[in-house]
Amino acid sequence: MKPAIDRLKTETNILKNLGKIGVVCNQTSANSSFEPSLEVIYKVANNSFNSYVTCIFGPQHGYSQTEQDNMKETPDDFYIFQDGQKVPLYSLYSSTREPTEKQLENVDTIIVDLQDIGCRVYTYMLTLAACLKAGAKHNKKVIVLDRANPLGLCQKNKNNFWNYVEGNRLETKWHSFVGWYDIPMRHGLTMGELGYYFIQCDNLDIKYEVITVENLTRNLDIIKLKNIKWAMPSPNIPSWESAFMFPSFVTLEGTNISEGRGSTIPFQLIGSPWLNAKKCIQFLNDNSNLYLYDEKISNSIFLRNHKFRPTFNKYTNTICDGIQFHIGKPENLDLFALGMSFLYYCCSEHSDEFKWAQPGYEYNYEDLPINLILGTDDWYNLFSKSGENKSIDILKSSLKKSKIDAQNFIKKMEPMLIYRE
Repeated sequence: MKPAIDRLKTETNILKNLGKIGVVCNQTSANSSFEPSLEVIYKVANNSFNSYVTCIFGPQHGYSQTEQDNMKETPDDFYIFQDGQKVPLYSLYSSTREPTEKQLENVDTIIVDLQDIGCRVYTYMLTLAACLKAGAKHNKKVIVLDRANPLGLCQKNKNNFWNYVEGNRLETKWHSFVGWYDIPMRHGLTMGELGYYFIQCDNLDIKYEVITVENLTRNLDIIKLKNIKWAMPSPNIPSWESAFMFPSFVTLEGTNISEGRGSTIPFQLIGSPWLNAKKCIQFLNDNSNLYLYDEKISNSIFLRNHKFRPTFNKYTNTICDGIQFHIGKPENLDLFALGMSFLYYCCSEHSDEFKWAQPGYEYNYEDLPINLILGTDDWYNLFSKSGENKSIDILKSSLKKSKIDAQNFIKKMEPMLIYRE
């Protein structure tokens, strides 16, 4: 199994007759030999009929990924190829999220090669959505060089239930750059598949093509994805493990609990100075039925008390009592439910210390970040009452409702799936 970018060297016709090309990527968009996608596309296009790269677009964090999360914009610049050719490098995390008419004057085809990590809050998928809107508006073709979803593709089990699509669908009231569409937190799709959903939702008339991942199927064991050659797609996703735990603990961005930024293993390691980590571990172990697909399967995940001192972000230079999550059997983990179970514990057992982050998230200065992240205020309302009503039944009921929501989403999406069993 190899990313679509690998196909260009042997299937050079893929880039034939595309005219002027704008490439959407960052410095970790690379082939299996770790050659930058940008340089590969540039060379292959130059050797193809009527195709050449005229500009580049960088997503959040910038093409060079030097910026941190949440409203850290990057300026426009230039990129110089190895042969000395210089082209504009436009930022799509600046005053605009969508390529402008002026930026697209010298573009016929937009090629997108970004590593998504399978979570609605990860913004690269919305960069694709913005490119599709711009492409439809200005009559440009869009091509996605697809990549595997490191969290695994959603799979239908023998009971016709879809695994690995988790969380409630976003309500349009909570629209932001961490959610434009009614997609669950863990979507179980590739970037190429998401493109078809965006086109349908926005009713776009556009030429769209997906160059597929060779030998990728929906029934691929998730643990095998751990062995894919990894280049960190953004500053705080240094490894497959951090990507895998992201849907569980990205919600902590909306709280006063550290999601591990400022440590070397964000999202795998979380905590705060006031967290009773040992008691929390006991709670999560005792209630593993909430987040395991099959509670009879042991050793799915291991929770270990681990103190840490963040070097930046929340609690800088302050010792946090934390939990490190060690992945055992990833195919048995409901990541969204694990994250909600952790939040439930914090709200019910640390009601005096736990706080919600205040507005000022992805350019929304009115609404609580947690509602933008979760795409609803239902969870906020539940957690705000959990200190008074500590019955875990309310958590179970809300998780059941979110599962129904996720199933309804994937049933709508099913006809657009590219990869099959």
